Amino acid sequence: MQFLDIISVNIWDILISLINLLILFLVFKRFLFKPVQKMLDKRKQQVEDIYAAADESRTAAEDMKQQYEEQMATAREEADGLVRNAVQTAQRRSDAIVAEANSQASHLKQKAEEEIEKEKRQMLSDVRGEISDLAVSIASKVVGREINADDHQGYVDEFIRNVGEKP
Repeated sequence: MQFLDIISVNIWDILISLINLLILFLVFKRFLFKPVQKMLDKRKQQVEDIYAAADESRTAAEDMKQQYEEQMATAREEADGLVRNAVQTAQRRSDAIVAEANSQASHLKQKAEEEIEKEKRQMLSDVRGEISDLAVSIASKVVGREINADDHQGYVDEFIRNVGEKP
């Protein structure tokens, strides 16, 4: 019998063991599993937040990179525009300087031509005065005596010498 007592199955022992097991399960669930589960959920949430922040940072970095590239393209376009404007301004200024120089050269040429014309008229006036003086002088000499061919040639040569031109 002793052997049977060891192997015997007692319903009450099984029932108490099951109730005991159920109570332990509920206690563990309440005081151990739930806090551990909360801690694991909290850690999982932290990891997800870190991944979300990393994704946001990457997206922000890509946006900043794109904005930077757009700004660089805009800056290049502005620089090209400034260079074009500077070249055009320099060309216009160069054209204006050349036009002004041409105008001044033309004005100086015109002034020089006017001076030459004025001196030419003055010289012609002076030559006419000298010719008339010579004509009067010749006429007075002619009136004073009769002119022959040799005298006439001498008067003409003297006239030309006085005018400053030789034949």
